[in-house]
Parts: sequence; structure tokens; C-alpha cells
Amino acid sequence: MNRAFKKITAAFLALAFVLSASAAGFAAPVASAAVNPAKTSTGIPPASAWGDGNPVVVVPGIGMSDVSLYDDQGNRIPNEGTFKDKWKVLNLCTDDLMNDIWKLVPRLLMSIILQRDCGLSKTVREYMPGMFKYAKHDLNGKPVENVKAIEKNYPLSQFSEEDRADFFGMMPMEKFSNLVGEDKIYLFNFPPFSNTYDQAKRLDEFIQMVKSQTGYKQVSLVPLSLGGVVTNAYFDLYLDKGDVAKVVNVVSAQGGSYVFADLVSKNYASNSAELFYKDMMPQLMNGYQGYLINLALRLLPKRVFNNVLDAAFDVVRSDFFVNTPSMWSIVPADRYPALADTYLGDSAHAVIREQTDRYYAYQSTLRERTNDLLEKGIKIYNIAGYGFNFGHGWGDYQYFQFFACAENINSDGIIQLTSTAMGTYACAPGTTLPADYTQQNLYCHNPAHNHISPDRVVDASTCWLPEQTWYFTGQHHEIAGNDVAVTLACILLGTDTITDIYSNPDFPQFNGSRNSKRIVRDYLPKAEALLSGGTLSAADAAQLQAAVDDANAMLASMVADDAQCDAVEARLYDLLVKAGVYQKPAPPSTFETLFTQALKATGEKLYDRFGPCGFSEIPGKIIHF
Repeated sequence: MNRAFKKITAAFLALAFVLSASAAGFAAPVASAAVNPAKTSTGIPPASAWGDGNPVVVVPGIGMSDVSLYDDQGNRIPNEGTFKDKWKVLNLCTDDLMNDIWKLVPRLLMSIILQRDCGLSKTVREYMPGMFKYAKHDLNGKPVENVKAIEKNYPLSQFSEEDRADFFGMMPMEKFSNLVGEDKIYLFNFPPFSNTYDQAKRLDEFIQMVKSQTGYKQVSLVPLSLGGVVTNAYFDLYLDKGDVAKVVNVVSAQGGSYVFADLVSKNYASNSAELFYKDMMPQLMNGYQGYLINLALRLLPKRVFNNVLDAAFDVVRSDFFVNTPSMWSIVPADRYPALADTYLGDSAHAVIREQTDRYYAYQSTLRERTNDLLEKGIKIYNIAGYGFNFGHGWGDYQYFQFFACAENINSDGIIQLTSTAMGTYACAPGTTLPADYTQQNLYCHNPAHNHISPDRVVDASTCWLPEQTWYFTGQHHEIAGNDVAVTLACILLGTDTITDIYSNPDFPQFNGSRNSKRIVRDYLPKAEALLSGGTLSAADAAQLQAAVDDANAMLASMVADDAQCDAVEARLYDLLVKAGVYQKPAPPSTFETLFTQALKATGEKLYDRFGPCGFSEIPGKIIHF
């Protein structure tokens, strides 16, 4: 890909990254736990096995904590952003931009008419810095505005109904909360963009509070996604306190994510230009809109995009990323030194560099630090998904396909498997290990153990904890939709019945994926209400009851099969449509279908013939051709 297009793409991706961070979340709120322990479900220990476990502290991922603006007395106050009271990821301040829109539109129109930059890049540099007001950090790595997490210094049993729903959307353990004990389940909130070690200190204070409220000497931690970064920093500072008995990592960013490193270094996939001008928008938008935007992108010549988007990237990088320690904490250790030298190497960033270097020192020796935790008696378990290129598996993350890491690194769509599964080697998605490949046994030395995945993609013997790590193939980062994975996490937290991958045959090291969110939260409750209402005909009731029985049988099984789950969901939905509970969306009109096909064909033809360029640049390409 040529250098000019890299510049064109840079800010588009930077903005997409931060604007969609709640989804790239590294873990957004999703589904409910699907298994009911009151039933004789396979794999779930009886209530007597749950015992008197330690309090559970959930350390969430990005976009899972409510934050707000505070005054100097610690009171929440209104802010100038889009969300006046509270928000989860970004709260952009757009008032200045919208107030001046009357003088900005002419700049765009003149740029299109004259095919040159008539103040567009200037507009970006003038207005964008203010938009990131509530995410911006200073040269000490501290927030410029007094933005803090809305703390919940009390257990789940005292949450409001709204907060309970929010919590179970993130950590869908409703069916297990009574077994674990709602008075022993806590949520540690922290700002998505923050100072990593400041949040680690807050986590220590939170743990002391939990110990004091519950009377327990230790807690169990559940780091979700970005929560793994805060947890690592906590152990860097406070391991010797001995306050943690167990850690259950759920798609935890132990080794960072290559997405951020590739973004900052402008390291893009070889097909980035094609994604930008032809493929990306139709993936993000249904119908003709995506193809129409593909054509609209060509209204400006490439050099104007170069100016405008390069300006935007510079603002995002300087005003948002570079001074934010939590962003640096998700840079993988092998990429950190070069990037830190480039962006934190000057004297002005010395304070931030000292902080980020400390986390790098921990992360670069993470295997040894993990052994330190084990030597302290801490039990560590990992639950990870794999089988996707970056940007695949979940619609909100499609723009991650732009990065070079998307070409051959196995991930859950957001974080590479080597990070979530502690060093695990896996071949590229869509490929398998060579026929003559044998497991490397780097950390498992028992020749009787087979750690090669059934699909011959993963060699779990390369994991630092091969006996305490579970893998779900075809599982995207939003793993909470997989009720089997949730069940496993809850059993690990609430009991000691599973201590390794051999403890319970219903939870083998390798499993599949499924997303039972709609089935559990929507379709089954509505179907059961219909059946109990007695309004259906005998034939319709029999059909619906059979579908409900099949759904419950599937949910009782700990074999995750995505195709089976999709079929169960489709069957329930169709019967609910038949009963009038839902109405299927109307199919597109003939005109819309033809219009979409025409736009698609035009966009593909333009790209195949002329590549990434504006309409005004096409004549030159024709002459050159």
C-alpha cells in the first residue's frame, strides 16, 4: 500500500478506534448466563459444592464502567459533552463545532468544488482537540478534567435494579449469583482512559474495603479484557500483601493487543486500500448506504483526504493516545520499546515514560511474574476464544481488518490468543498445523497429555498454564454470550470442584462457541409466557413446546455448538413470529435491491480499474493507462 494512502487511512482508523471503543472494548455488555443450576444440568456442581468461597471482585474491560465529571468536593456535576451526566467510553464535546457549522460547511463545499483543501485540515486542527476534553491527559499522565469512575463501594446485593441489569449484561451470572452469594460479589469501576498505576492503587483500596465489609482475608479477581492490565499493575505493586486467592482471567489482555500497536505505528494490512474504498462500509451498514458512502469518498481527491485525515490522526495521537498510560499498557511488550522511543522519547514526556516503562518491565517478564503469583499460592485460570482474524467475528470491530496484525495472527477478533491464553501458539485463522507437527511441550512435560486442539489450530502445550487454560474455538471477544464459558467461569470462582482441564469432562480444554443471548433473554421467556397463557391452538402449542424443550436441552448441555444454537434460535423466532409476538422486517423493495446492486457494481468496477483515488483523479489514470 502506498505511503499516501497510509496517511489517508490513519485518522479514519484512529477515530474509529476511539469512537467504537465500547465495542472494541475490548468487552461490551452482552448476554445472560443461560444455565439454570436448579435443573439437573450437565457439568454444574450441586449447591452443596459451592461452599463458603472468597468474595469476588470483577475488574471490567473498557466501556463497562460508568464515569462522570466531579467537582473539587467530590460531587458529580454536569459536563459539556454529549452525555451530560455519565458515560462509559468517550464523551465528545461537539458544541463548538456545531455552533460554527455554518462557516464550516462552505469549507467542505469549496474543497469538493475546487478539489483542494480549502480549510478542511485547518478545521480538524481547530476543533478536534476540544472534542476529546474529557479523555485528555497531561504530561504527568493525569486526567486534565476531574473525570472519575462512579464507584460502587458495596456488594451486588445492594445494587439498584438498573445497576444490576447493567452488571449482569457485562457478567451474566444471574443463575449463579445466589450460589456465589450476592453479598460477596463486587464490581470495581475505573475510567476507560486513565493512569494504569493510579487505578491499581484504587483497586488495592477497593480490595481492602471488600475485606473489611465481608470479614474475609482474601478475594478472588475476575479480570475481563482490559481489566487484565489493571490487575497486572496491581500485582506489580501489591503482590506481597497476599490479598488475592484466585484469579479467573476471562479474555484478559495479559499481553496487550496488537491492534493498538499497529494503529499508532500506522502498520496497515496489504489490502487496506481495498477495505477503505470498497469493502468496509458495506460491512458496517446494511443495504445501499454503505455502497453509497464508498462512492461519496471519491468526491475528494486522495491528497485532500491525506491532509484532512493526517491532521485528524495527529490530533488524536497527541491529544488522546500519547499521554494516556492505559493506552500504552495495551501495547504488547515486543512493540513497546520502538513506539515509546518514537512518541515518549523527549524530555517533555519523561514522567509518563517512567510510568509506562514500569508496566513494560512487568509485561515483558509476564511469565516469570505469573510464576511469582503461583509461588504465593494464587490459583490462576484462563478462559480464551480463538479462530478469528482481527476485525472478524463481530460487526462492531470490522475496521480492525485494516491492521497488519489481521493478516495472520489468531485472535478473538480483538486480542491475540498469545495474550488471552498466556503465550499459547496457534496457526493463522483458516489454516491448520502441519500434518507432521507435534506439540512442543514447552510447559507441559507429560507425554500422555494431548494439548493439540481437535481442529489442529492450537498447541496448548505452549501456554504457560497448559492445565488451567480453556479454549473456545470460533469464539469472538464478546464471550459473555457463550453460556458454557460463563458457567465455567462461575464454577471456577464459586467452587473448587474444577482445578484443571481434567477435573470435569463436561468442561474439556477445547470447546466450541455459541451465543444464547436472544434465546435466554428474549425468546424463551416469551415462548413460556405464550404457553402458560393458553391462547395457542393445540398444534401451535405442541410445536412451540417442542422448540422450548430443544432449547432447554441445548442449554443444559456443556457442548457449545454454534450451528446448533443458531438453529434453535431461528426455530424459536419463527414460531414466535407465527404467534404474532414478533414481526419479521419487510424485505427490501425491488428498487432498493436493484439500486444496491448497481452501487455495489459501480464501486467495485471503479476500484478494480482505478484503485484508491477521487473522481477528479480518474482522468489522469485513464490517460496513464
